[in-house]
Amino acid sequence: MRILMFTLVLFVSGRTVFAQESIWTKQTKITEVIAFEKKLDPDAKFLSYHVSLAKEYYPLGDRYQTVDPIIVQRKAVGALQVYAEYFYTDKDSLLRLVSYDWEKGRYGDLKDVLESRMEEGGKLDIYIGEYIRIREQLIKTFGKPNQADEKPKSVPFEGQSYLSQKTLWETDAVHTDLNMIFGAGTYRIRLTLYWKK
Repeated sequence: MRILMFTLVLFVSGRTVFAQESIWTKQTKITEVIAFEKKLDPDAKFLSYHVSLAKEYYPLGDRYQTVDPIIVQRKAVGALQVYAEYFYTDKDSLLRLVSYDWEKGRYGDLKDVLESRMEEGGKLDIYIGEYIRIREQLIKTFGKPNQADEKPKSVPFEGQSYLSQKTLWETDAVHTDLNMIFGAGTYRIRLTLYWKK
């Protein structure tokens, strides 16, 4: 009986972790995405912020002008908070770009964000471990990547440097990349997925 209860606890907690990291991979109406998030967590925390997309980040921004995203703050999985951002075009409510960020204090007042970033500076091993764990899950979803850094690389930036690690899945229809940035005031792992049409 004790083994059965232990197995049940592992199964339920495994489903919870998987649910909080479930990703949306289908281009659809934004209402379906909102329903998906509410199904993952009926008490999901929806945030409202103005977010603009740089052309380098979303090269199709001129063709598909998005409105402020639907932002969901999910429950923390492991060491990092998970935020889902869904960008869509207003006229047709069609999802265009999805961003999942594993990051402490992504949204909040400036003081909290700065404190969080100072705390994260000494946690490189945690970020590398989380990056590897997330990438392994994504390989199960997207298959073998087109490109993948095997370890973090140092990138010069405004007189200092930060560590970056990237994995890319590219098809004719969808661009998907996983990126870790560690340093220069930014500590996050981000999955970006956008549809090309």
